[in-house]
Amino acid sequence: ADLDLKELGDIPVPEVPESNGKKVAIVGAGPAGLMAAYELRLKGYEVDIFDRFDKPGGMLYVGIPNYRLPRDILFLEASLVERMGAEFHFNTEVGKDVEFDELLNGYDAVFLAIGAHKSRKLGIEGEDLPGVVGAVEMLRNVNLGKEVEIGKRVAVIGGGNVAMDAARTLKRLGKDVIVVYRRSRAEMPASPEEIEEAMEEGIEFMFLASPKRILGNGKVEALECIRMRLGEPDASGRRRPIPIEGSEFTIEVDAVVPAISQYPESEVFAKHLELTRWRTFDVDETTLQTKQNPKVFAGGDCVLGPSTFIDALFHGRKAAISIDRFLSGKDLYENREKGSFESVVPYDFSKTTRVERTKPVMLDPEERIKTFDEVVKGFTEEQALREAERCLNCVGCSECMECVKACQPQAIVHDMLPKERTIEVGAIVLAPGFDEFDPEPLREYGFGKYPNVVTSIQFERILSASGPTKGEILRPSDKKHAHKIAWIQCVGSRNEQIGKGYCSSVCCMYAIKEAVIAKEHSADVEPTIFFMDVRSYGKDFDKYAERAQKEHGVRFVRCRVPSVTQLENGDLEVRYEDEHGNQVVERFDMVVLSVGLNPTVTHREVAEKFGISLNKYGFAERNLFAPVLTDRPGVFVAGSFASPKDIPETVAEASGAAGAVMALLADVRGTEVKEKEYPEELPVWNQPPRIGVFVCHCGRNIGGYIDVKEVVEYAKTLPHVVYATDNLYTCSQDTQQLIKEAIKEHKLNRVVVASCTPRTHEPLFQETIREAGLNKYLFEMANIRDQDSWVHMHDRKAATEKAKDLVRMAVFKAALLEPLQETQIPVNHTGLVIGGGVAGMTAALSLADMGFDVVLVEREKELGGNARKIKKLTLGNEVKPFLDDLIQKVTNHPKIRVITGAEIERVEGYVGNYRTYLVGHDEPIEHGIAIIATGAKEYEPKEYLYGQHPNVLTQKEMEEKFDEVKPGDTVVMIQCVGSRNDEHPWCSRICCSRAVANAIELAERGANVFVLYRDIRTYGFREELYTEARKKGVIFVRFNEDNPPQVEINDEGKLVV
Repeated sequence: ADLDLKELGDIPVPEVPESNGKKVAIVGAGPAGLMAAYELRLKGYEVDIFDRFDKPGGMLYVGIPNYRLPRDILFLEASLVERMGAEFHFNTEVGKDVEFDELLNGYDAVFLAIGAHKSRKLGIEGEDLPGVVGAVEMLRNVNLGKEVEIGKRVAVIGGGNVAMDAARTLKRLGKDVIVVYRRSRAEMPASPEEIEEAMEEGIEFMFLASPKRILGNGKVEALECIRMRLGEPDASGRRRPIPIEGSEFTIEVDAVVPAISQYPESEVFAKHLELTRWRTFDVDETTLQTKQNPKVFAGGDCVLGPSTFIDALFHGRKAAISIDRFLSGKDLYENREKGSFESVVPYDFSKTTRVERTKPVMLDPEERIKTFDEVVKGFTEEQALREAERCLNCVGCSECMECVKACQPQAIVHDMLPKERTIEVGAIVLAPGFDEFDPEPLREYGFGKYPNVVTSIQFERILSASGPTKGEILRPSDKKHAHKIAWIQCVGSRNEQIGKGYCSSVCCMYAIKEAVIAKEHSADVEPTIFFMDVRSYGKDFDKYAERAQKEHGVRFVRCRVPSVTQLENGDLEVRYEDEHGNQVVERFDMVVLSVGLNPTVTHREVAEKFGISLNKYGFAERNLFAPVLTDRPGVFVAGSFASPKDIPETVAEASGAAGAVMALLADVRGTEVKEKEYPEELPVWNQPPRIGVFVCHCGRNIGGYIDVKEVVEYAKTLPHVVYATDNLYTCSQDTQQLIKEAIKEHKLNRVVVASCTPRTHEPLFQETIREAGLNKYLFEMANIRDQDSWVHMHDRKAATEKAKDLVRMAVFKAALLEPLQETQIPVNHTGLVIGGGVAGMTAALSLADMGFDVVLVEREKELGGNARKIKKLTLGNEVKPFLDDLIQKVTNHPKIRVITGAEIERVEGYVGNYRTYLVGHDEPIEHGIAIIATGAKEYEPKEYLYGQHPNVLTQKEMEEKFDEVKPGDTVVMIQCVGSRNDEHPWCSRICCSRAVANAIELAERGANVFVLYRDIRTYGFREELYTEARKKGVIFVRFNEDNPPQVEINDEGKLVV
């Protein structure tokens, strides 16, 4: 408040509309009354405020001491309501100076906000003696400048904030004060800082004591108390105080100030309105409307009982909404919650780094007891900024509205309530995603305890340009730059003890990615990844992992970390055992926990609503041969709701689900489509180019390596450029709107965006300018990310100069652009599928079920492909029944034409109209699209004596000979044969799972099975097979790429590995 006033000089007055002709009377100028008046004036109501005191503020004025709330601040803020046009009637008490009936007759509505200004009595003997003064009354007299006649030694009874205010006020009046409280300090309802400051000021506290009677002859002379002990918690959640029989004792005092509670002086309203047994007004909890008179509303302490300033403000706003609706003839209940607005989001402190509150400047205790000057002086500007950074990382919402101000797209609406809608659909796709694992229960890693232990999701935010550190890698505890960073893998995955017996499939690759990006952000970062197996099984994932190690210096340590401990300076010690059995302790600045994927917290609710089954981990149960189908027809699944998976697999599965839906709804395709309408194109012929340039930071992807501001300033100097600016993310929705506004405001007729690749984003920007009225072909794009910042990340100056070159070229090209008109050509609606295996047949069947004609071409004489040679899936499902059914559906489908024993000769045509010629066929196949599903073939080994010894087999051949294996036979499986090498630098994905499944089969037949591997990649639920194999005695032995196994034949003709 001090800094705001210093900067603004005054509180700005909001614009108030003209009077709507209706009048509202408010009784009480406290926080509830002032808030109601403020809100009602904003809606055009004439407002009169009646208060019995001489100034506004209510309990803030007469109950809160000046050292806590300076009166100049209070009166300045309260004056805002008067400057908005509300009229104050001070020194006016209802029932004495003005009758309540006058208000009822003279106003359209009345709001009672009279507070609670009467102290409750203790209910003990001697309470009527002179020298017994209620805390509320004593504080009021002091704050109003009246003389307070009270003894020298005073006992304050109670443990709330009013008791603290009374005790500290009396201390400033020169009294010896003792606070008597019947529970322990831990149960005191007063604010901890109030208690601490009172103790600093020399106020004596007596805990676990309760007054029994007040002793004296014509005046207070002593207070008899009884000792208490704490029993079980009562309704307040605090432990109930129980008297200890025979423990009475006496304290010599000459004044007693009860501060146990207070109530409103509501008697004058009793003949008009019903009161509760606590003398508060009986109102509707949702609307605050009184039950006897619909035009009378009440709120604040006179309804809630003694409560907080925030609660009073809330009631004031709530009452204003109700009064407005009442006087407007609207429903008072529509879209309103009953009672207080409570956040439904749990306060999960584990995902928020703890930063201690900044301590404000305070008066010294010895000085402050001599004066009523403000004790807490507030923050310096530097402290205020630091505190704002701390508290804006919200764990629970306090309705400060700062997020609303900060959100440029205005996407945050605090008063939005849930709405129920009924939508008629023919199919449902469930893709609710996943929740990341919460590692706090794994206490060995210190998450939630050590601030520099963060999850991978939190580290993503640290790396983000829009994150809390703007992309700079600072550790949470002290904001120091982190150099040595450790990633610990499989946190919340591959752990049966916590019910997570599956592999989350994505953690290895995102950890490697984070380590690489961290290194790119800061060259001095030393990343270490502690792992069990590197599961980089996706397309080119192995290449990326190898580059991370060789080019970026990411260190990989194979182990499972048992514990992390914190040192005094915030550093972290990671203890582990290396591959040679050595115990190692290594120090790091930060530890990142690579957390796994959990089902969403609502997974069971979703499953129940849509009538589908879940597996034992809570993911959707599905048909392995049709992974997007559930056990309820018409309900499909996609993505991580079905099983943990990476983005490429999620996208492919989502396409599969969309295909299944389109097949189901083929009969009604297009019936709900609405053609998008665009504004008429702006004429640009014969007009000089007016070019707008938008340069993207792309977080740190561009802005971290290129001086974007310098590029923008350079763009402004180029010919025909009339507008240039930079954006954090040019592809964001709010920036699209800014581009449209710039086109209109600056009359742009060409647009250049300097950002990432046109391959993914050019259609988005073309759509944006078309929505603004420009022809979509009046757009040009400069790729300053892929072609510049990613290439020259270590030379900022050169990268900036190259960005200028790329922008200049784009601008000059844009100046030459002319509007183009698109023409439509007919598309052939027949599809060609090449390959008659499971993938090809499934694709053909899906297209045919959508209503399209399909030609399916297979090179072999029969359909089935590799599936004909597979008996079971890795997870045990029989293949033949499924395959036979699929072939039958394809061959019998009226829209599928099957051609076997054929090969492709050549292809002609263009998108939407192709002609494909088959060898030996004169007539071409005319089609609009083609799906290539030619499959793959098993690698034929050239190593390990394959082809030289009959017992060196591939896994497929091994499956054919299961029946020849006898108990006691030894079988050795060697992994990564023909994969992850120079010739084939990829992981074949299925080998590990297949080997483990076969190892289980052989172990059950009594064989001794050894699996020699580099990394076991049983991702997803296949991890269960790996666990089962180890339980059945399968021995897994790891080898390094540079020291592979050797296979030889001994003198007896047997194989030796």
